Amino acid sequence: MDTATDLQFPQHSLFKSVLLHILPGALTTLVFVLIKPLLDPSGFPPLLAFLLAVLCVDLPLQLAIMLFGGTRLNGRLSLKGVVLYRDKVSWKTFAFIFVAAFVVVYLLITLVSPLTTYLANTVFSGLPKWMFLEEPTQYSAFARNAVIALFVLQLVLTGVALPWVEELYFRGYLLPRISRYGAWTPLLGGLLFALYHGWQLFGFGTVLLLGAALGYVVWWKRDIRLSISLHLFANVLTRLMFLLAALAL
Repeated sequence: MDTATDLQFPQHSLFKSVLLHILPGALTTLVFVLIKPLLDPSGFPPLLAFLLAVLCVDLPLQLAIMLFGGTRLNGRLSLKGVVLYRDKVSWKTFAFIFVAAFVVVYLLITLVSPLTTYLANTVFSGLPKWMFLEEPTQYSAFARNAVIALFVLQLVLTGVALPWVEELYFRGYLLPRISRYGAWTPLLGGLLFALYHGWQLFGFGTVLLLGAALGYVVWWKRDIRLSISLHLFANVLTRLMFLLAALAL
């Protein structure tokens, strides 16, 4: 790890970094909560409100912030010089790190899952049940076709599009700009990534571990492709399980 090279990256103040980490999630959560009652007559689960918030707020805002920086830097719409950590490891190294990181993250998330359950049942027990989007029982009240259509949309949006953009934004854009914290950088990035997920703070421990692990992999090898592929694989796998469960109903 070359700390001197890290310090050559433009650095954000801690306040700016916290703001840029949390703002997209805070606005997405706000829109999700506000439009959910409006969509209740649609016959679709509350997941529809969340996916619309992701589509109309979260994704555009992250892309806009990066492209704005690219326009100022390059004089045109571009992510050159904005998304960093673009070194390319060999495919052999890529495959080894991908498998090892996935196994480690899976084990860590399994270990922390009791914390998620505890937070959901205590600290966040006052939240309306519809905010627990991964709770399968809430979908039984809706038409099977509506649930299937929604899970297909979820697979596309939060299985593929969102994790891709999140990695460019959080690990490619924001992470190198707090690299002055050295080995603490990925942990700080993971903490802020967890706070960004305002719509599921009951999953704070899981998201913190995921964000920190992805951050360390990228910070270590400086290859943003690693975190993109890991995040995509994990999200697609989870969303496919939801879709297959709906199809089996």
